Amino acid sequence: MKKILFTALLAGGLHSAYLSAQAGYVGIGTDSPGSKLTVNGAFAANYRSVTIGGLVGADDYYLAYSANTNGTLTLPAGISGSGNFMGRTYHFKNTGSAVLRIAANGTELIDNQSGAGVSFVDIPAGYYGFFISKGTLTGTTWELILLSNSNSLPAASSNYVFSTVPTSTRQTGTATPGSSYIQTEFNYPQGTVINSGNALNTTNGRFTAPTNGYYMFYGSTQFDNGLVPGTPTFGFVVLYLVKNYATTPNNVLVQSFLSNPGAFAGTNVSCITYLNAGETVSMSGAASVSSGNVYQVVLSSLYGYKIAN
Repeated sequence: MKKILFTALLAGGLHSAYLSAQAGYVGIGTDSPGSKLTVNGAFAANYRSVTIGGLVGADDYYLAYSANTNGTLTLPAGISGSGNFMGRTYHFKNTGSAVLRIAANGTELIDNQSGAGVSFVDIPAGYYGFFISKGTLTGTTWELILLSNSNSLPAASSNYVFSTVPTSTRQTGTATPGSSYIQTEFNYPQGTVINSGNALNTTNGRFTAPTNGYYMFYGSTQFDNGLVPGTPTFGFVVLYLVKNYATTPNNVLVQSFLSNPGAFAGTNVSCITYLNAGETVSMSGAASVSSGNVYQVVLSSLYGYKIAN
């Protein structure tokens, strides 16, 4: 066992610390280090509070963003050879009321386990982010270890919550002749109560998944021929949730079927499904009528959100 008395001048004062080294291991406050570095006690690292964006430096460790306007902190660019900082970690806490964006440098990306990587990660107010350098120079050079909040409820921006205003205008669909089923995709001209990340297109009625994961959807409508000439009755009505309607309109996730409901019928559908980023879910319907070739729906609504990666 070799003991070394290490003295250093810190903050203008002379301080002493006992270090122990054995078989390439270093211990602070212990004679028996069990790892490359063992610290028997607390340690302190740099804490910095910022109110504007900028570059994250080599002297940073924990940064608290306390501004009330959105800002961006940019991670250091990767370094080749001497000076490579693989394994360096940074902690960020958004203590303000706006959005803190943690951005990769240049064309580098952050691995957030969503696929090819992203150029930035947004940290909502009250949230904490923990990042580590992968030591690489291209592609995903940083990894998001943790994004969390002391509050058990997730931020709307992290799970893409959306909810439409129930439609007050009537949408007309083509009635189904014979045994065929002609689907009409529903839209939402009255807009949304909330549409985090604008993931729902109210014009075509499609929700597009921003990231890979499991999503929950709930939809409802009222098949209503009260204003259709002759008030035709329904032979049947079907309400669907459909995945990727634009390319595969028959890719039904769930359906609700009612037989001979009269001229009015309210129904709903719900499901949980896995979506890759860019895939869509929308609500559609089909109906047969006693006369004519059209039917109408009103009070259509759709809501959903991401529940898990």
